[in-house]
Amino acid sequence: MVRPDPHPPEVFERLRRRGPQTRIAVVGASNDPAKYGNIIVRNLAAKGYTVLPVNPRQSEIAGLPAYPNLAAVPGPVHIVNVVTHPDVTKGVLEEASRLGLPAVWLQDGSYDEAVLEVAARAPFKTVHEACIMVASNYA
Repeated sequence: MVRPDPHPPEVFERLRRRGPQTRIAVVGASNDPAKYGNIIVRNLAAKGYTVLPVNPRQSEIAGLPAYPNLAAVPGPVHIVNVVTHPDVTKGVLEEASRLGLPAVWLQDGSYDEAVLEVAARAPFKTVHEACIMVASNYA
C-alpha cells in the first residue's frame, strides 16, 4: 500500500491562516470536556478559527451549533478534523470525498491501516501522525 504523505504542506499552510476565515469541522465533537472531541473544539475556537462541530446526537457543543454530518455544515469547510473510531472514520472519509472537501486531518486513534488505505485513494489531502492542536500552536 502506498501511504499518503502524513504532513501535506497545503493543509499546514491553510492552518497557518489563523482566524475565522479558516473553517474547521470537527467530526466526533463532544460535550464531554474530558474527551478530545471537546478539547479540540475549545482549543481551536480559542485560537480564532471558525470551528464547526459535527455530531449527529448534539445540537450544540461548547456553545457552538453542531451539525449532524458534513453535508449539513453551511459554507465552506477547509479542514475536516476527525476524532472518531476508525470504523466511523471510513464513512467520514467517504462523505468528505463525495462533498469534494479539500483536506482531512486524522487525529491519533481515528485511523488504522484500513483507514489510511481509503485515505490514500481519496481526492483530498490527508494529515495523520500529527495533532491539530499542537500544529496550530506553530501556525
